[in-house]
Amino acid sequence: MLVCAAAGFTTLLDSAVLGIGLPAIRSSLDAGTADVQWILASYSLTFGLALVPAGRMGDLIGRRRLFLAGLSLFAVMGLVGALAAEPWTVVAARLGQGVGAGVVSSQVLGIISDRYSGPRRVKALAAYGTAGGLAGFIGPIVGGVLLGVGGPDWGWRLLLVLNVPFAVVTVALGALFLRRDSRSRSGATVDVVGLGLIAAATTLLLLPMVSHFGATRAVLSVSVSILALGCFRWWERRYASRGGTPVLLPALMRARGYTLGTAVALFWFGALLAMNAVMSLYLIEGLGIAPLHAALVMSGSSVMMAVTSAVGWRVVARFGRAAVVGAIVAELFVVAGYVLAVTVLPRTSVLAVVAALAVLSGVASGFVDAPNRAMTLEHAPAGVSGVAVGFLQLSQRLSATVSLAAVPGLYLGVLSADAGNYGRAMAAGLAVCAGMLLSSLACAVRDGRRRRE
Repeated sequence: MLVCAAAGFTTLLDSAVLGIGLPAIRSSLDAGTADVQWILASYSLTFGLALVPAGRMGDLIGRRRLFLAGLSLFAVMGLVGALAAEPWTVVAARLGQGVGAGVVSSQVLGIISDRYSGPRRVKALAAYGTAGGLAGFIGPIVGGVLLGVGGPDWGWRLLLVLNVPFAVVTVALGALFLRRDSRSRSGATVDVVGLGLIAAATTLLLLPMVSHFGATRAVLSVSVSILALGCFRWWERRYASRGGTPVLLPALMRARGYTLGTAVALFWFGALLAMNAVMSLYLIEGLGIAPLHAALVMSGSSVMMAVTSAVGWRVVARFGRAAVVGAIVAELFVVAGYVLAVTVLPRTSVLAVVAALAVLSGVASGFVDAPNRAMTLEHAPAGVSGVAVGFLQLSQRLSATVSLAAVPGLYLGVLSADAGNYGRAMAAGLAVCAGMLLSSLACAVRDGRRRRE
């Protein structure tokens, strides 16, 4: 559990610091709107694509060697990003880091699912969530200090290598304490064709959302993606009928508790990441405050997420889905509060209100993230926890890829058309986040009714 928490801290630290470093990267590398969208979305794209094959490989050959390899790749790509001279190099490094983080994350959650069940699994996932909350608190503050010390040209480079020493320590801990992998299961196979088809379908679906495709190319890309999904479904049935173990398990997809819980996570995760991304841009560029000051304003969210993740399982164990529903409703109030703060209140009052709302957002996150994951994985068939975890996180990362491209892109697009109107830009971006949260709420309510029935 120590190794799992350390890995969660290391990989989530990287995501936590990027938001406050983005304005400096834009200025230093002269990055345009499309570059910003790719920098934000590329990590989640490859993170998601790596999850399913890595989860399946972990089920088959063991998790230790994949954990160590993924974390090593993650650290190396951090160094590559820090040495970038062009925006595309940062994008390439983020793509590589996403692969490494996806491999690590699928093994961490697979280990927790393999070794724990019932209330102990919820506690373990809560510890993992607490590590993520601590990363979200410590990372931006340390990153803000590094940006201040290193200046606009070197500060963001120091920020991108911040995770490297933590990764080195975690690799050493994993080598010492993780159980050694047993030999591969006799006769076990990997559905390479299925993995290739789902990767192709996902990439083709996402490309129009993170690139400036014309209408014709976008329609063509989405159409080929749908065709690839149809081929994937056909292949999976054929592969299963021949005695193989497919990537997409029919029993998993028939479990309503799993599919509804996955939908809750999908909409929640994307909305939260996009909201935090545009809030960081607004605080630093709209209000003109220093990155460290912006990190301190938003730090209450991470602190309270760490606290409530540690104790939230007790509340959810008592109230079930009702606790998750209440937390999502609270997050909708946070979004409404942000919009009112930046559009109505005087600038002198905005920071205090945003800081208070960030605390409420962190409380809500602690009652949604880990508890929802535990309730969703209850429905995974025995022996395929890696695949179940992989699909759950894949849905989150696909949502993050789309929302991190769309919402900041919308925010920057409004500003380019109406320079200086940060209130209007924030309202447009946060309206999308509110719609996603409403979709998450609808799925949580439906699952609560299903459980009662």
